[in-house]
Amino acid sequence: MKSDPQVLVARYFGELLNARDFSRAGEILTPDFVFFGPTEPAGLDQQGFEAFLVGLQKGFSDKHFTEVERLSLGDRWVSRFRMTGTHDGSFRGIPASGRRTDVEGCDIFYLRSGRIARVRAYFDLLALLLQIGASPPSSSQFPGSSISGSSSAASEASDSALS
Repeated sequence: MKSDPQVLVARYFGELLNARDFSRAGEILTPDFVFFGPTEPAGLDQQGFEAFLVGLQKGFSDKHFTEVERLSLGDRWVSRFRMTGTHDGSFRGIPASGRRTDVEGCDIFYLRSGRIARVRAYFDLLALLLQIGASPPSSSQFPGSSISGSSSAASEASDSALS
């Protein structure tokens, strides 16, 4: 049975990002799911993505994602979101500041066989770091990221293969 893309995207935000409940991730994500983000340009599989979210939760225990807008084009969906939270734990080696954060971002979802196959996430990492009182990032804080000059051409080619 093919899932409704709008329901899949809502479940991604509600169950995976906000509740961090991966018990039914197989209903939402394909077995070969990959997440790409500003700090993860090489991509993360389901297990790596879950670990990424656990790390995010440790840095921002009350973090919450809210969808602002959603658009679709065939098997691709785009969601503009806001991530809010309090920096009350270590995030990428940056000690807790106690500051509130509010950052906008955008996720591009690539759907296949009624599930999410890939997510390409974009958000203003510099704004987040400045909000928590951190200096602009260095490549040692975010190894392999676009901050260190890494290219994501191979991952972009894989997105084209999904079309």
